[in-house]
Amino acid sequence: MNTENAMARYMDIYRSLYRRTPSELRDLGGNWVLVNGARMTVEELEQLTEQLRRELHQEQARKRGLVRRLLNWFSS
Repeated sequence: MNTENAMARYMDIYRSLYRRTPSELRDLGGNWVLVNGARMTVEELEQLTEQLRRELHQEQARKRGLVRRLLNWFSS
C-alpha cells in the first residue's frame, strides 16, 4: 500500500472512531509519516490503522448489543 492510501485509510478510521480528525498526519517522505507527533513507517501506520479498525468494530458491536437489549426490553 502506498503512503497516500495508508494515510487516507488511517484518517477515515480515526474519524469514524473518535469523531474528529487526527491532530497531525504528514508524509515525511522515504516511507515515513508523522502521526499525532509520532514518527513511524508506513508499515507501522498500517498496523496502527488495523488496531483502530478492530477498536471501531468492537465499539459498533457494543452499540448494536445495547440497541438489541433496549429493543428487547421495550418489546417485553
